[in-house]
Amino acid sequence: MEIGVFCGTFNPVHLGHLLIAECARDQLKLDKVIFVTSPSPPHRADELLDGRARHELVKAAVADNPYFEASSIELERQGPSYTYDTISALGSIYGEGSNINLIIGGDNLSQLKDWYEVEKLLKACRILVVPRLRYIENTDGSLVRIGEEPDKLKEEFPEVRIEIIDFPGIAISGSKIRERLSQNKSILYMVPNPVNDLILKNGYFKAKLKT
Repeated sequence: MEIGVFCGTFNPVHLGHLLIAECARDQLKLDKVIFVTSPSPPHRADELLDGRARHELVKAAVADNPYFEASSIELERQGPSYTYDTISALGSIYGEGSNINLIIGGDNLSQLKDWYEVEKLLKACRILVVPRLRYIENTDGSLVRIGEEPDKLKEEFPEVRIEIIDFPGIAISGSKIRERLSQNKSILYMVPNPVNDLILKNGYFKAKLKT
């Protein structure tokens, strides 16, 4: 079984996250993608919705997709939460017949070498990289998207298994959603409808939007 693991704060989960997961699932023929809600780091506690509330939003977002699943495994862990521990735990749950594929953002690619137990992590899973939306201007004025470059990581860790996800990009971010909510603006079509409904119902992010 090919399992995708997508860890994040999901503050809140939005259509960009779902598109990333679907692109990875389709391209790499994943049997399922597990959305793992991360706990609130101390330095970001003030800007993050409570972890359980974020997890409930993720559950609502993936409820109608049989290939997607929400996990609170990191929220339930006591003490520091490391990606390697999550990958190890999921590997144990699904057994030797499963292959774990960790989805990370392109901005994390250059930092991966500094992650906790990185050598063990890279042996335990394949890395699926979401390319960033970066462009350079051609001589004719057209814009060309810059791809990610995993070669440096491969030089340091020759055993790494890495794939770049064919992700078209989408200009939706959690910060933009929170900004719109703070300005009493609609976020419909930026998040799944059930997520939008829960945010409005519970007044998350201090939203007071009219339906």
